Amino acid sequence: MHQGGSPTTRLTLRQAGNLSRGHQDTRKILNRNKRTGTLYDNKTRFDGQRFGKLKVATWNVRGIAEKMEELQTELLKRKIDIAIITETKKKNKGSEDIGNYIMIYCGVPANQWVSSGVAIAVRKDWKHTIQGYTWISERIVETRIKVLNRNFTIVGVYVPVEGEEQDTEEFYRELQQSMNKILKYENIILAGDLMEE
Repeated sequence: MHQGGSPTTRLTLRQAGNLSRGHQDTRKILNRNKRTGTLYDNKTRFDGQRFGKLKVATWNVRGIAEKMEELQTELLKRKIDIAIITETKKKNKGSEDIGNYIMIYCGVPANQWVSSGVAIAVRKDWKHTIQGYTWISERIVETRIKVLNRNFTIVGVYVPVEGEEQDTEEFYRELQQSMNKILKYENIILAGDLMEE
């Protein structure tokens, strides 16, 4: 799923249950997650992590256009329920079927140069559990599902790289606004590429 190097996949779900309590400052949460998140090497990067009975994983694909087939294969092979896909480099926003999954994606407008993009892939047999989704920006996408008799809001993020101060400030502002709108009784999964590097 990548070209060159051995990227690591960052799964930072350990603190997910705390995110909606009192609408904590999102930037502080992400900074804490950077220190405590689990890092997977290239060999095990897509095995995912359990959140209750959900198996959630993230993957920075560095461009999804030519990797759709591989993505579908890996999702099925690893028995992933929900995947946050970052750096898709996919333009516009929408949803589409990719094999046994529904992918909700958000990127830049068609007339802009693309360098980011984020998506959430949900198992197709859970399609009826999707209660809605929101395209916030090319770096933030959100979907709501009800599974296992629980409501989940999944927030997929792709943090701007270090040094892009204006983009970073805008990202955190939009993310905080989004988090503030989530109902306090919701279970929140905030995942994706959380490192500014």
